[in-house]
Amino acid sequence: MSAFVLVLFFSFLSSLVVWGVTLYFLINQTGKGVLPANHYERQIPQILKYAAKQQDALLSPQMQDELEKVIPLQGIQYQVIDLEGRIVYGWKGESYVNGPEDLIGKLNRTDSYSGKFVKFNPILDAQQRLKGMLLLRYSLNVTVNNPRNGMLVSLLFGSLIAPFVFIILFSAIFARRLGKRLEPSITRIIGGARRIQQNDLNFSVAGEGGSKELTELSNAFEEMRSALEQSLKREWRLEQERRDMISAIAHDLRTPLTIIQGHADNLIENGTRHPERLERYLLTIRNSTQRADKMLTELLFLNRIDTPDFILQYMPTDLAAFCERKRLEFDLLCQEKGATFQYSREQWHRHAEHMLLLDTARLEQVLDNVITNGLRFTPMGGEIEWTISVNEQHIIFEVKDTGPGFSEQDLRLMFDRFYSGDTSRSQDQGHSGLGLYTAKLLVEKHGGRIEAENRVQGGAGVRITIPYECAP
Repeated sequence: MSAFVLVLFFSFLSSLVVWGVTLYFLINQTGKGVLPANHYERQIPQILKYAAKQQDALLSPQMQDELEKVIPLQGIQYQVIDLEGRIVYGWKGESYVNGPEDLIGKLNRTDSYSGKFVKFNPILDAQQRLKGMLLLRYSLNVTVNNPRNGMLVSLLFGSLIAPFVFIILFSAIFARRLGKRLEPSITRIIGGARRIQQNDLNFSVAGEGGSKELTELSNAFEEMRSALEQSLKREWRLEQERRDMISAIAHDLRTPLTIIQGHADNLIENGTRHPERLERYLLTIRNSTQRADKMLTELLFLNRIDTPDFILQYMPTDLAAFCERKRLEFDLLCQEKGATFQYSREQWHRHAEHMLLLDTARLEQVLDNVITNGLRFTPMGGEIEWTISVNEQHIIFEVKDTGPGFSEQDLRLMFDRFYSGDTSRSQDQGHSGLGLYTAKLLVEKHGGRIEAENRVQGGAGVRITIPYECAP
């Protein structure tokens, strides 16, 4: 049985005892029991009979003691008022008559004031002339105005609040007992928290006993510890990936550096004897240097993106002018690669006719990387298609090519760091495997997404969706 149920049970049982004592007192200690609500109201005719007998003698202050012998002051308050509405004697509180006219208007009436009843009775002389007024103020209440039940009122009130008092009392008792029972388990959980603070996760607190709630707490704590352990392992894995990245960079840089060193050695040894080779060697050295420089530039930029303080620089941009400029660049690039470039706008929302807030520098990087990747696998005479759509909330760039398309492995890994698909082709063309990974990070920084698919008619497609806002 839970502590909560026990508290309710003992509180109810104790309340029954209090209610029993109260009932016993009502039956055996109050004689005739509780006076009815209209007890004092029923005594008013007797009082009025006495007042009529005394006539205008009631207006004399010497009659106060005699009158109060007739009126039960514990339940009825009174005022003796003259014809001017002044209180001669009696209760000096609130005045219910304001002047002679008001006095006449209230004769023989019973009015209610704030839960009290006031009866206005005339005082007449022997010739039945009006000389004043007797006010009787009373209430219809079972207990408040009955002195015989003063103790009963307190007892009844106590019986009403008894359940709450017992609930508080037994809650304190059971809480103390529960605290002693839970203390060992709570101490172990606190100890576990301190071990976590010291980066020690080699422990478990699952299933600590004491109560159902504490068991749930310990299980939740264990889940947190396990999640933290997984997080640390993930950090270790990222650190390992960083080491692998450095190793991959060293491997990718070794090839152009080896070429540079080999050709430089040949120039030193045979340059004067074979001058016809000089230009060819120098061009090879320059190309290899550019390849290494590009790789390092991509790596440095990638390192910047990974930092939390990297932010996009949004500027008001004419999207149509930006797309036209990039169209000319991509058209020239495709011509150099022997491919055809197609550009189209499928949807152009009215927002696009205004200035939009865009980071064009980063957007260019994304588009350049995607277009360049498409050209790598587009055969001579193939086609690159760039389509732009603008709806109410997003800009959508689609790049399609007529190459061989993506393999299942490509679709799964193409946006991973250093993934280059066909390794031999990527090395031949100086591909580092960072372009699409960088594009993915930049698109996500924009709050968008990048997706890849194979076209039904052949070739590959990449879809970039980014949100936009209109410039103020």
